[in-house]
Amino acid sequence: MVTIILPTRNEAESIGKTIDQIRSVCSEQIVVVDGHSTDGTADIVRQMGAVLIFDNKKGKGDALRVAFDYVDDDVLFLDADDTYPVERVPEFIDALKDYDLVIGERVEFTQGSLPLLFRIGDRASRTLFRILYGARLDNLSGFRGITRDAITRMGLESDGFGIETEITAKAVRQGLRIKKIPIAYAARTGESKFGPIRDGLAVLRAMLWYRVISV
Repeated sequence: MVTIILPTRNEAESIGKTIDQIRSVCSEQIVVVDGHSTDGTADIVRQMGAVLIFDNKKGKGDALRVAFDYVDDDVLFLDADDTYPVERVPEFIDALKDYDLVIGERVEFTQGSLPLLFRIGDRASRTLFRILYGARLDNLSGFRGITRDAITRMGLESDGFGIETEITAKAVRQGLRIKKIPIAYAARTGESKFGPIRDGLAVLRAMLWYRVISV
């Protein structure tokens, strides 16, 4: 079994559409882990009958770890802001039969999807990851599948936006089976929660830390 996890914070504009899109392509359980939204996101989730849980107000990594603890299945997670191609979900689910980690490798960026500063940071992050870990992987992609066994082995720790980099780094260090699925990345609905300096530093810390410690 695979559970679909949607981390949210103030995504009322897009959460309903995302849930509908997922349900149109698969029948897996959907768990929304909400960051105590103030715009009615949780009310929409309840109205649509998806499972709703709440994080500890520490960031995206905390939200995902709360969700990982809540479910016992393999998981697939993606942002609920219209940036990722939900119609590709079945491919990720199928790939988890043979791989420990499936990464949506962002190879195409639609107009307005990534401002110049973010694009520079994204490229720099991927380059540094390749240098440190010897693998060409999208360490920042928020569209991923991961098996229950891999989650248990990783012992994830990140609270914030370093979580995807931690997952990628530990998967490489532990020799897990990784599959990349090329995807397009679209302009988001609503306001971005990613702070270029604060969260960029969190990504950098994760990249360096999990390279030097034993995992």
